[in-house]
Amino acid sequence: MSMNNHTFSSGDFVHVPASLAAGEDVGTLLHEGVRTTTLDAFSKTRKHEVHVVDLPSRSISMTFGALQPLQGSGLHRHNYETIIYIISGTGFSMVGETLVAWTSGDAVYIPVWRWHKHVNTSEDAEVTYIACENTPLLQALGVALREEAS
Repeated sequence: MSMNNHTFSSGDFVHVPASLAAGEDVGTLLHEGVRTTTLDAFSKTRKHEVHVVDLPSRSISMTFGALQPLQGSGLHRHNYETIIYIISGTGFSMVGETLVAWTSGDAVYIPVWRWHKHVNTSEDAEVTYIACENTPLLQALGVALREEAS
């Protein structure tokens, strides 16, 4: 899905501007109540609560996620990089064959095209996190991929 309906080819190289237009309207600067946004179908696919931060960034994306006690995400991989900041809770991520234990205040890096999943190890506390990814860059190029394990 294209954000702006622009497509470019090598012939457009000569049309790169020398400056940016000051004051260009980029759209909304605030997404209020991120966790109140419902994305039931996406959360179901990911096997846990996920809310997309809907702002006009063209190079990075952000999601807010939550894992309930003893819940795990689905095993998946994608060709974009991800950095996850753990807001609350404890658990681990399987990144390829590596177990990465984490707790609130930690950040976890997920390399491109590496199978991974995240697990809340607490019996009574929710895990919350923010994930930042370079997905929009790859989407603009038409090469973003995400695969869920069956």
